[in-house]
Parts: sequence; C-alpha cells; structure tokens
Amino acid sequence: MPNVFQFRESLIKYRHTLATNANYARDLIGHIFVVRLLARTLHEMSADDATHMAAGVAYYMLFSLFPLILGLIAVLSFFVDDATAQTQLTGWISGFLPGSEELVVSNINAVVAFRGALGLFAVVGLFWSGSAVFGAITRAVNRAWDVVDDRPFYVTKLRQLMMAVATGILFALSLTMAAVVRTAGIITTTEVPGLQPLINTGSLAMLQIGSFLLVLVIFLLLYKYLPNTKTYWSYIWPGALLGASLFELAKNLFLFYLNSFASFENVYGSLAPVVAMLLWAYLSSLILILGAELSSEYGRMKRGVERGVLIHK
Repeated sequence: MPNVFQFRESLIKYRHTLATNANYARDLIGHIFVVRLLARTLHEMSADDATHMAAGVAYYMLFSLFPLILGLIAVLSFFVDDATAQTQLTGWISGFLPGSEELVVSNINAVVAFRGALGLFAVVGLFWSGSAVFGAITRAVNRAWDVVDDRPFYVTKLRQLMMAVATGILFALSLTMAAVVRTAGIITTTEVPGLQPLINTGSLAMLQIGSFLLVLVIFLLLYKYLPNTKTYWSYIWPGALLGASLFELAKNLFLFYLNSFASFENVYGSLAPVVAMLLWAYLSSLILILGAELSSEYGRMKRGVERGVLIHK
C-alpha cells in the first residue's frame, strides 16, 4: 500500500510539474511579439471575413485586368511602336498570372487588332474602368484598418485612378529595367562568349529580384495611400514585405501545382484558363488582405492599442 500511495503522490507531482511547465510555455509564447502579431492577424482576418473580401477583389480584378493592360499598351505606344509595347507588356504581365498566359496574350492581341489606335479620352476611359479593382482593394484595406471610407466620391475615385496610373508607371519602369538587363547581357556575351552561362544566371536573378521589388513597392503604396486613416511607413513595411514574399512564393507554387496536379480541363473544358486566372486572383487577393491585416495589427501593437479597436483619422 505505501508503494501505491507513493506512486500516486509522484504522479500528482508529475502532473503538477507538467501543468506548470505548460503554463510557463504558454505565457512565454504569449509574450513573443511575432507570435502575438500572427495570432492577432489571423483573428482579425476571420473577424473581417477576409475570404469573402478576397473573392470580391478577385471579381473586380478579373474585369479590370484587360482595360488596365490596354491602357498601359496605349501609353507605352507613345514611346515605342504598338507591337513592341504589346509584346513586352503582355509577356511581363503574364509572368504575374501563372496558368493564364495564353488567355491574356490571345485576348489582348485580338482586342488590339480590332480596336486600332486609341485617343486620349479612350485611354482615360480604360484607366477609369481598370481602376475599379482599386475600389475593391480600398474597401478591403479599410476594413483591415477598421475604418470607414467616408470620403467624397471624387476624392476616392481620384485616388483609385492615381493608383492605376502609378501601377502602370511601375510596370513601365520594370519593363525598361528588364530591357536594359537583357541588352547588357547580349552585348556582354557577344564580346565575351565564355561568360554566357554566368550572364544568363545573373540576368535571371536580377529579373526575379526586380519582380519581387515591383510587388513590394505596389503593396507599400496600397497600404500607405488607400486606408482612410493616417498610416506610417514604419508600420506598414512588415505587412508589405510578408505580402510580397508570399505572393512570389505562391506564384511559383501555383505554377507547380498547375503543371503537376491540376486538371481543370477535365472539369471546365475551354474555360479552364479563366478558372485558373480567377483562382490565382483570389489567392493573390487573400495575400494582399493578409498583409494589410498584419500591417494594421503591427501598428496597433506598437502603439499599445487593443486588437480590433477603431482607428480614428
């Protein structure tokens, strides 16, 4: 009997020690800033119905994509010929739409061949139509910051147009950088043929870095200027960095999934590219909202504000 009592006491002490260690670990994790930030971010995504917001952004993205591309082609055609602008832009943008390259290129080629030259008002109209996606993004970002967009319509629409134009300028700069990198690589390999493998690897790395930086800058601009409240660069950069990193990672994983496992053609037939593009638009929208939620909660935690508290202008 004494052995039974001793065993029982040892078991009670052991359970007490486990409970104490578990409470200590829980308290330790609770005080880790990154863990608390991620927990608050995921909780806010659930509270803000992020999955449905991402679906709305993806819907508008689908309808805004082609007007934006056509508007950018029209603007670039002022500097280079239409064929060059069309080829470079569709090729570059297709890299951001894994699984839908043929759909984008074929539709843009058909529309450009049909419409002919565009005037200034037509270009403005294209950007006006294309800016609708920024309206959906604005609503999602404002919900992440728990603010209401009560600005006048003309102010809101002007901001959306400015974001559309800024995005176009960034794409144009990226195209210029890509052209410079390729030209420099061609010149170097022509003069020193033995360096061709090294030049090709370096050019590919520079283009990948340029693609990441482009997405990062776009995320930063969206989180800085779309919320209807004062934001700070020091608070929004973690969300933008996370969003850009996840975007690039998801793009490569999604492309691998499409090439290895997906069989959309067996279910959707000729609509498979559209479904793939819509699915990618949804995933990228969800990443965008995740970055916004993280930036919002990061700012709250730095200022000692509770999760979900309304941020006043």
